[in-house]
Amino acid sequence: MITLYYLKMSVRFLTRARSYTIINLLGLAFSLACSIILIRYIHRELTVDANCIHPETVVLPMREIYGKCIPSSMMYMDSVYIADGHITERCRIVPEENASIDYGNRTYTVDMLAVDSAFFRFFSYPVTAGMVEMPGDDTAILTRDFAERLFGKENPIGKVLVYGEKTVVVRGVIDVPSCKTTWRFGLLVSHGLQRWSRMGIELLRVLPGIDLDAINQVSNVYRETEYSGLTRYKFIPWKQFYWDSSAFVEKSLMNHGNSSYLFILSGVVALLLAVGILNFVNLYMVMLMKRSREYGIKKVLGLSRLSLLGEIWLENFVLVLASLFVAWLLIEITVVPVECLLGEQISYTVFDVWLSLGILLLLPLLTSVYPYVKYGYRLPIQSMRNIGMRYSITSRVLFLGIQYVFTVLLLILSVYFDCHFRFLTDTPPGFRTAGILEANLYKDNWYSDRNKRNERLKELKKSLDECPYINLWLSCSYGEINSGVQVKIINDKDTVLSMRTIFVPPKFFSFYGLKTVDGKLPSEIDDITRSEIVLNQKAMKAFGYIRCDEAFVRAEAPLWTFLDADGNIVSGGMELMPVSAVVGDCYFGKLTDGIEPIVFVVSREFVNDKLSIAVQPGKEKELLDYLRKTVKEIYGTEEFEYDWLSDVVKAQYAHDRKIATVYSVFAFIAIVVSCMGLFGISLFDIRRRYREIAIRKVNGATLRDLYWLLGGRYLKVLLVSFVVAVPLAWVILYKYTEDFVLKAPLSPWIFIVALLLVAVISLGTLWWQVNKAARINPADVMKAE
Repeated sequence: MITLYYLKMSVRFLTRARSYTIINLLGLAFSLACSIILIRYIHRELTVDANCIHPETVVLPMREIYGKCIPSSMMYMDSVYIADGHITERCRIVPEENASIDYGNRTYTVDMLAVDSAFFRFFSYPVTAGMVEMPGDDTAILTRDFAERLFGKENPIGKVLVYGEKTVVVRGVIDVPSCKTTWRFGLLVSHGLQRWSRMGIELLRVLPGIDLDAINQVSNVYRETEYSGLTRYKFIPWKQFYWDSSAFVEKSLMNHGNSSYLFILSGVVALLLAVGILNFVNLYMVMLMKRSREYGIKKVLGLSRLSLLGEIWLENFVLVLASLFVAWLLIEITVVPVECLLGEQISYTVFDVWLSLGILLLLPLLTSVYPYVKYGYRLPIQSMRNIGMRYSITSRVLFLGIQYVFTVLLLILSVYFDCHFRFLTDTPPGFRTAGILEANLYKDNWYSDRNKRNERLKELKKSLDECPYINLWLSCSYGEINSGVQVKIINDKDTVLSMRTIFVPPKFFSFYGLKTVDGKLPSEIDDITRSEIVLNQKAMKAFGYIRCDEAFVRAEAPLWTFLDADGNIVSGGMELMPVSAVVGDCYFGKLTDGIEPIVFVVSREFVNDKLSIAVQPGKEKELLDYLRKTVKEIYGTEEFEYDWLSDVVKAQYAHDRKIATVYSVFAFIAIVVSCMGLFGISLFDIRRRYREIAIRKVNGATLRDLYWLLGGRYLKVLLVSFVVAVPLAWVILYKYTEDFVLKAPLSPWIFIVALLLVAVISLGTLWWQVNKAARINPADVMKAE
């Protein structure tokens, strides 16, 4: 009964002060909505592969080849580092990007995994039709999305698909799990379907308690191998693989996390919550001031501190509950833009319930502490006297100042990250990107009939050569150029340097517009046993060479291998070779990494899954139509994936763009919340000074004097907050960008822009009230008094 009475009193008080209540509720709702959105995203990232069965016992072997650490298999290792008796089960996986699947008269492209029967004992997936087993070598299991793409509303179970020259039967359909997963695929086929030419991945289930650190001390040591030079291995728990920054993964088939991005989002959550909570407490304290005499009288009549705490907590609970309800409404309304912002579709889970309960339990307690301390330990006479004397505004100004420190900090970071992203995308990389199309036109698998495959490839090449919209085409893609491999290169003076090594055809340099600085670029190369070396200027400088004719280099491990006439494996690249030419430096990679020394190994052009096509200006649409027609005539489908190289280069900075966008959006929300707090506090303060304003006007005060009197205090708060926020922002940005070779300069105008934005929006919020108060009629005020 007592609780119900206090609840009625709380609701009555909140509705009586409804203008402050609405402002407070909306401010906290905006802050909570943004924080909940980011917390749900962070939780989704931290629970990746929650569908892995007993993840603490699942281990992934990793092999380092030419400076790249890739998921591997025990079968590729030259030593056994985990005893067979410690391995309880193995799961073999072969990823196949853009696999071509035939059904009916059409060819479909899909990311595919070839797995054995143990896959579903390592990972669980919701089953929508059929079964999730691999009973035979002809078994195929589809995801729901790919099944709908192929069959629409038809039952897919029993349908026959063709992969290469092999047929597979659809035995089951699975859906995506509620958690995010590392694997990204549309089709699973049996590992026993055929002998796979690609390197596979092997997951190991080991006995509990296996000491991986001790094993890695032995395995993670460089050892000489026949074909890969110095190689080492390591074993990592599967649950750590998603966050392993050293791992080289196929982005289309495997998701990979970014711990720094998660750290940045956590900082945004902390700042948003701080702004929202400070704003809430500050406005609630304004509301409580109207009840100061009431609390004084209640204390005289015997109100205990515990009862006071309960009353304050109940009012805070009601406000938080209403704000949380509004926050979830905002989350539901903004599902689509949030999905575009974060690049993830976050479904509702039981975590959302626990998160809401946690907010309801903790937040009212947190926001009740300061009001309780201020009024619980104040003498009744002080509370009763405060109604007739000028209130101290120190605490309100302090809270507002801290709130604006966080807001200005968010805005400075937002402005810088936006400038940094624009700097990265606007800086020319040093090679041609305009008018280049990258397309996956080959639809044959390596497991298709060789003669048919070669015939179709011949037709495709002929069609590309005859296309009137193509200036030049290349069997190569920027993704392969951008990745390259790290190889230890030795010059004639025995200087050993690890350098990025890229394998390219001769027309690569003219295709991308790379300038020759010295020497002569190789012409066409038809001999498989022949390769030539080209260095960029950075590599020449690293080796201490000035002229091309004095430069000789070799690799520590074989750069290429081939079969001779007798079928013997012959390797090359380990003998000293002259440098044919030197080309200008450019950024094959992100600008933040700087210019790297690069060794170009120029050899015969080989067939590649992705082609680069230089299109004639203004003929982009005609080229796409021509390619669709060509692919349909040769492969029976119009489907092919393509990207413009300029977009591919910009896509390297997707992470930077996401950071800039996230900070911009949530900095704006922080400004809105802070302005709502400023509006509520100034509304209270200015209205209490109407009599003072009237007297000053009677005594000759000008509008200018009154504007400064009413708004000067808040302008000072804003300036002090800016002064405090600037060094904090500088430290954060310095730490974040200290490893960047190239970055946007931290110019003074970035801070000035942030200050002006906050000042204009905040003082604009204040202007209406100040202008109204400064123009009041003194006679009206005196009559009201």
